[in-house]
Amino acid sequence: MKHKVLKSFIDKTSLVGYNEGNTYESTDSERVAFLVDQGYIAGEIAVENLDYIQLKAQAKNLGIKGYNKMKQEELLAAIEAAKVADTDGESGTTGEDTQVTTD
Repeated sequence: MKHKVLKSFIDKTSLVGYNEGNTYESTDSERVAFLVDQGYIAGEIAVENLDYIQLKAQAKNLGIKGYNKMKQEELLAAIEAAKVADTDGESGTTGEDTQVTTD
């Protein structure tokens, strides 16, 4: 995930320097949590602030079918729907009716 840098720092794992306003990207959730807690980076960047290429990458990561043919507005809606479905505990692709069953 991508995060906005709030205070300048040098990442101890990559030894890359980040200045205020840069974007920090990492898949290490523990490292991200530490940096957020210490005030070095903000939480996840709002989807509305991502460019078209970043939106497509986010849609791919979320498993959204047909993302490659979607326009920017469609990607935004699909990503938001996928995040809502994820927080509701559902799984599956967005844009389709899904039925969740439990045993």
